[in-house]
Amino acid sequence: MIKAAITFLFATALAATAQDVLLLKNGDRRAGEIISADATTVRLRVSLGGPALPGAGTAMATVGIPRADIDAIEFKADPNREERLRSATPDRIAEVEADWKRLEPWIDFPRSQAGAIGCKLGELLLLTKDRAKAASALELFTQIEQKSWSDADKARAKQGRLRAMVATGRAAEAIDQAKLLAAESEDPEILIEANYIMAQAAEKDLKAFLEENPRWEQDPHVIDTRHDLYNRVLELYLYPSLFHGSDDTRSARGLWGAVSVYRVSKQLPLAIETSRDITVLYPDTTEAKLSQEFLASLKPEELASDFEAEARKELEEGMKESPAPTPEPSPEPESTKPETKKKKKT
Repeated sequence: MIKAAITFLFATALAATAQDVLLLKNGDRRAGEIISADATTVRLRVSLGGPALPGAGTAMATVGIPRADIDAIEFKADPNREERLRSATPDRIAEVEADWKRLEPWIDFPRSQAGAIGCKLGELLLLTKDRAKAASALELFTQIEQKSWSDADKARAKQGRLRAMVATGRAAEAIDQAKLLAAESEDPEILIEANYIMAQAAEKDLKAFLEENPRWEQDPHVIDTRHDLYNRVLELYLYPSLFHGSDDTRSARGLWGAVSVYRVSKQLPLAIETSRDITVLYPDTTEAKLSQEFLASLKPEELASDFEAEARKELEEGMKESPAPTPEPSPEPESTKPETKKKKKT
């Protein structure tokens, strides 16, 4: 009898993983298939526990459960959906969008995956570089940021919203919000994203400056401006790799931004070395592929030099030419000198 009870409990638990489970505030659980919902009621198709007629399938019924009575929802496992969330590319937007539409009504329910799926959909829309799709992504991220039960999903949506604002031509507004976030937020991911938005703006300012001042090195009135712009954009781009290097995606993205700055500044050696760093440190990123393509486009003589070795050699030679002076012994303080007595003349 004990064995039968254990078998029954195991079968019940196994069946629950293939069903949606409503966790009620009174502690009860209702398992079945969610078929619809509105502002007040969730409708669940449940098994009645026996065949409707001899030889027929299990008898089913639909029950309505007030949303106010539901504490959380455990959605049935869907391996295919999980795989889509991990590996989806823009050519699978329609599939991810279908997942989002199914779970959107549950965005504010604890344990719902709706926010995560919506963020993934928004990120895929941005990857298309299509302005209309970017506008859809902006609307989607805003909805998730306002309604999701998950703080993690809200933070991810906030980052996506900033990127979507830039993609839809609202860069100035995005920069203003990024500055506020950088000053106020303690969330490292939000801070990284805010810095990246500001880095892109700073890079545009640097490029505009260089176009207007192609001989800035010879103009003492603008040299400081160039240095300020250059240092600022690099500080923002390099922030994730310096302080959050384990975040491969954002670190590689920032380093690739630095490569762009080095190239526009005609600092090819730095661009080459940074590209090599990306391919070594973050080989599985998109930026690693871009770095490899950049390095492959260069001439052999441009790639032949070992810039780090040359820098070390230059430093060593400079030290040989200007050896450090030998320190002279400092005079002994008066207070430590032994007293001497002068002999009186007789």
